[in-house]
Amino acid sequence: MAVVSVKAARIGASLLCSGGIVGAAVSIANFLSPDSGIAGTPGAILVIASTLILVAFGLLMRDGTIRSRGVRGFVAAAALFNIAGTAFAGYLLDSETLVVAMLVSLAGWFIHLFESRPTPG
Repeated sequence: MAVVSVKAARIGASLLCSGGIVGAAVSIANFLSPDSGIAGTPGAILVIASTLILVAFGLLMRDGTIRSRGVRGFVAAAALFNIAGTAFAGYLLDSETLVVAMLVSLAGWFIHLFESRPTPG
């Protein structure tokens, strides 16, 4: 039974990582495509960096190696602010795919927040 709850506890963080990976791919494509209108801009580089940081947050949340409650809370809050900021940047850059990827990440964040955790021991 514990194996099932460990797998279930990773679904939210995995969705968060998936949204970050898709967001990074879309941002890199927008950065490199001359047709995007934002090719080579510092804003596109910032969005690439923020989506990669979001993937790192998702991996930290997925592993469950963080034992400190304060650090877990910080990572979860920082991930939420990252998702909101990246979605807003995607909206301003007219990248609907990036906004949808951040909505997937937000859904994963909510799932991670409310899913049951396996008890240590």
